[in-house]
Amino acid sequence: MTARLMPYVGSRPYLVLQTLLVGPGTFYQICERAGFDLEESGMECNMRKHFASLLLAHIELSNITYTIKASTRQALQGKTAASACSVATAHHRGPSEPQPVTVVRRQGGAETGEVA
Repeated sequence: MTARLMPYVGSRPYLVLQTLLVGPGTFYQICERAGFDLEESGMECNMRKHFASLLLAHIELSNITYTIKASTRQALQGKTAASACSVATAHHRGPSEPQPVTVVRRQGGAETGEVA
């Protein structure tokens, strides 16, 4: 797995990611929500470069709509990722109660297919 560095807090790419936390949008919608003036000289070209670099690691493009990836959303919101192999603890299982158990014994040699 390749490490993906987050943009610096306060940078333009970081503001784009913060804007995408609110919801998906097109390039122009996101820039407008983030408060970037695309009419300013060179701003649109720079923002397209930022989007291209973010697209590799933190955002996805579907048709013309950009969305933020789930792992980046969790990182920006400070949520820890769910453990893939967690064991349910007592407060997840509920109160423990005695349960009946049935013990079944195999005939000798049943693992190998032999019948005694």
